[in-house]
Amino acid sequence: MNDIDQALNEIKDLIAKSAETNSTYTFSPATRSIFAPENLDEKIKFLVPTDAPLRNRLPRTKGFGQAAEWKMMTSNLDTGLTGTNTSIAFADAAAPGETTQTYSATYATYKLLGRKLEVGGLALAASNGRAGEPNMQDSREKVKMYEVILGEEKMIIDGDAATRTSEFSGLNKLITTNSGLVTFITASGIGDWARTLYGVGADPTVLVASARQLQALANDLEKSNSIMRTVITQGEMTGVTGGMKLSKIINPVTGSVMDVEASRYVGLGGLLLTEKSPAGESWIEMEELIPMSRVDVPSTTFSYTSFILEALALKLISEIYQYKFCVGA
Repeated sequence: MNDIDQALNEIKDLIAKSAETNSTYTFSPATRSIFAPENLDEKIKFLVPTDAPLRNRLPRTKGFGQAAEWKMMTSNLDTGLTGTNTSIAFADAAAPGETTQTYSATYATYKLLGRKLEVGGLALAASNGRAGEPNMQDSREKVKMYEVILGEEKMIIDGDAATRTSEFSGLNKLITTNSGLVTFITASGIGDWARTLYGVGADPTVLVASARQLQALANDLEKSNSIMRTVITQGEMTGVTGGMKLSKIINPVTGSVMDVEASRYVGLGGLLLTEKSPAGESWIEMEELIPMSRVDVPSTTFSYTSFILEALALKLISEIYQYKFCVGA
């Protein structure tokens, strides 16, 4: 071996050592390779988790460092009395007026969400090629992925970093400016909330509420003749589909159409959210340091062990454009 080959081999050894870390885990050797997560985003696209509407709707951006940082706008952009209250006009040979928006420097540390998956070696071997479950590991992995997705959806709504430090704070905790209390939501009540948000320059895009509240809203719309039942003729007495599902509702202030989403995680309340600005900028988004991934970990038992995990933070960029409500029923 010549000097060049020897030098190259020494460099390779140094690179290999730099990719190792000492571990105190009892199931690990003295040194082991640092984890190499496998991104599961492509598999998630085929799950279609209908029970996680907010996770499905919110944009996801790439994170860096130890925490997500952003400027949260807490003031109104309107030039009227409810906003800057400064004329937009200026004279020739003069300068436009200067105004100041209020921003709050905000950061949120990335939080880990995940589940452990362990399958016995014998059970895994026995499942290969078996009818109905050809690969036990893959099927169990999908279940755990779905479980993490549901856990993230719940945390987006009711996470509380103050009382549960391993969580990030959810929308119920972060929204403090606009809130209301009702027994059952009505179309008129939604109009009142939309008018409140309109006053600060927002046009809400989605209503998230419990199944009971959406049932009450559908009943209210039916009673007010906003929803009409189909008239069944004598010749249509068989094969008729009954019932209704409210999927959208009109904003009575702006005329825009708001999506309606059912959630089992809002408890007895709900959220009226403005997801984007008129220019398309996100007012709410998720920032991922580690996307949904599978990490295989060493095991001292005859089993296959892995973690299904992600690391992310919730960013509420404009808090004043959101509304939360609590109910007493």
